[in-house]
Order: sequence, then structure tokens, then C-alpha cells
Amino acid sequence: MRVIKIVVLIVFLLVLAVLSLIYFLPDKAHMEREIVIDAPASKVYQDLIFFRNFNKWSPWAAKDPNAQYTYTGADFGPGAVIAWTSEHPDLGDGSLEILLTEKSKRVIWEMKFDGYESTPTSSFLLNPVEESKTKVVWTYDEEGIKGFSKIFMLGIDGFLGGDWESGLAMLKERVESLPNFSLKIFPEMVPGFHYLGIRDSSLNEPSLVDMKMTSDYGEINAYIRAYDLIVTGKPFAMYTKSGDFNIEFTCGVPVMETDTIYHDFLQLNYQDSTQSLVGEYFGSYDGLAQAHEDIIKFASYYDFEIIGLSWETYITGYDSELDTNQWQTNIYYPVK
Repeated sequence: MRVIKIVVLIVFLLVLAVLSLIYFLPDKAHMEREIVIDAPASKVYQDLIFFRNFNKWSPWAAKDPNAQYTYTGADFGPGAVIAWTSEHPDLGDGSLEILLTEKSKRVIWEMKFDGYESTPTSSFLLNPVEESKTKVVWTYDEEGIKGFSKIFMLGIDGFLGGDWESGLAMLKERVESLPNFSLKIFPEMVPGFHYLGIRDSSLNEPSLVDMKMTSDYGEINAYIRAYDLIVTGKPFAMYTKSGDFNIEFTCGVPVMETDTIYHDFLQLNYQDSTQSLVGEYFGSYDGLAQAHEDIIKFASYYDFEIIGLSWETYITGYDSELDTNQWQTNIYYPVK
């Protein structure tokens, strides 16, 4: 009987010791890995703000090729979500959601795993080093850890460190293989706007197209002056049809909404708000065709689907700047 009491006492003391240890263990966990990528932060950032290409560098995708993925919420940036279901013991079911982005500086994800009550966060910190290189720090952070999970978290560096290293290595390979583009390209939510426009067409010869557009913008601006309309943006051209011999387009100028248009062929239209790829092109108009091709290549590389008509907005041009290298044209492609 005495032996039993001693055994019970020892077990009790061991349990008490373990519980005391758990109580005094930290309720936070942090782990990080880093790598230097031979590319500017803006290029790295592009691959972190949406999930449709995540599995091209994810350290977990190869573990279960049969895993099922769904994409919900925003197309990119805060609110974008990737969820997965898997029978692989290292994956299970879970989701990632983009919580916060700071352009070309950091991206924060929230991580959820079925059967695990905590919601860790994962951050990517982008720090420029040397010329056109970026140090990427990938972190794992968890707070409010309870019970025996505290013991598990003591080994978090060993459990997850290898995956973080593998993911960063694949991200580096992917970003460094990105083609060079002739202009800066980035995704952006473009607000909707009203505009006064003229639909027109021309033979697909640059000098003839320029002549038609100059005439159309002259007509639009004359109407704006005559009726005191408020201009809200720069002139643009939206291409509705393009062929080898003919081209159809709409020339427009953003304006405040007005009730009635007193003109035979001027129209007041509305361009819906849309998520778009935006290309900032500087140079003469001779290079615009290449700029459009680069945006289309960019869309393919990052798995964007082009869903609407593109348009060019003329920020500066021959009417305000003699140096063609300073002419700025922003090109918009609606995408999802």
C-alpha cells in the first residue's frame, strides 16, 4: 500500500512539474528564414499578393499533387484567399488569406488549419540590398498558444524551417526567371469614371489613326468648353477592334456626370470600376505596340485572365512636352 502511495505521489509530482513547465513556457512563437533574390523588391512583391501562382513556388504543393484548391475573395491583395483540402498528413485542410500589403515592402498572410484553434500569421519582409537585389525575410508568428501546444512550439524552427527554406529557394528561382519588360507593370483596382467619348475607325496606319484621334479630341474638348463640363481625368483611347487593315476605337475624356448631351455623335458613357493590370510607359508612341505585348506576357506569367477592352491614358504628350522620352502613357487591361 505504501508503494502505491509513493507511485501516486511521484506521478502527481511529475504531472505538477509538467503543468508548471507548460504554464511558464512562452505563449508566443516566432520562426524566420531569409534569402537574397537578384531582383528588385517590386518584382518579388508581385508574386506575393495573389495566390493563383502560389503553387509554382509553394513548399507544400509537391507533397500532394492531388490536393484540391479553391480561390475566393479578392483577386489579389487584402482579402484574397486560397483554401485546400488534402488527405496528406503534412497538409490536411486549411487556408491562407492576405491580411495586409505595403507595396514592395511587406505582405502579411493569416494561416488557418482545420482542427487547430490558433490563427498564426506569416509575413514577407522585403528589404533592398545592393543594386536591384532584395533580401526576403519569411516569418511565422503565433500568439495565445495554450496547453501542450506550447511544448510543440519549442520545436517550431525544426518543424517548419525546412519548408520555409524550400519555399524561398523556389520563389528565388521563379522571380529571377521573370522576363524583362519594357515598362513598369502592376495590378491595381481602377475606380469607375464617366467620360465623354466618340466612337471612330480608321485604316490601321499610325499617321491616319493619329489624324482621326486628333480630330476626335478636338471635337470633345470643344464641347466641354462650350457647355462648361468639369474634366476629371486625362484623355484616353479604348480599342474596340484591331485588325491588319482597320482599327476601331473610342476617344474619351473623363468628365463629371451630366444629364443631357446635345451632340449628334458624342456620348456620355461610364467605365466600370475594374481590377486591372496597369503599365506605365514612357516614350514615343512608336513603342506602344511592344508595351501592349509585354502586358499580355505579364498577364500570362502571373496567371491573370484578361476580361475586357484595354485602353491608353495619355498623361503627358506632344501638347505639353517636347522630349518624347518624357511622354507618359498608362495602359490598362481589365483582369481577373
